[in-house]
Amino acid sequence: MNASIITLTTSELNFNWGTDGLVLWIEELDRVDNVADQLSDVMDRIAFAIELQTGWDHRTDGNTLHPLYGYRLLLRDASGRWNAIKTDETGHFAGFIPLEEMDYEQAYDKVMWLD
Repeated sequence: MNASIITLTTSELNFNWGTDGLVLWIEELDRVDNVADQLSDVMDRIAFAIELQTGWDHRTDGNTLHPLYGYRLLLRDASGRWNAIKTDETGHFAGFIPLEEMDYEQAYDKVMWLD
């Protein structure tokens, strides 16, 4: 019997992110949609960075909410268009809502009105 091990590695993620009031934005820098394809991992990295900045750990601090809780999330994909990011109740990726906007201010206004 022959056994083989297959290792799948994901593409290197090249993105920028920041916050602007109640909106957390993520911008694809490679122009190949690696970030959109691996958004769960990207959101986990950003949540970890926020926890490092605040010193809280939502996994062990019983009364602490997920680091992305309360933010409206935007992703600028490889095409340059903004998309709203839907999250579940635990703060993890649950899908996209295409906003079809190239302008950040208009995408910001739209994402503030989404449920």
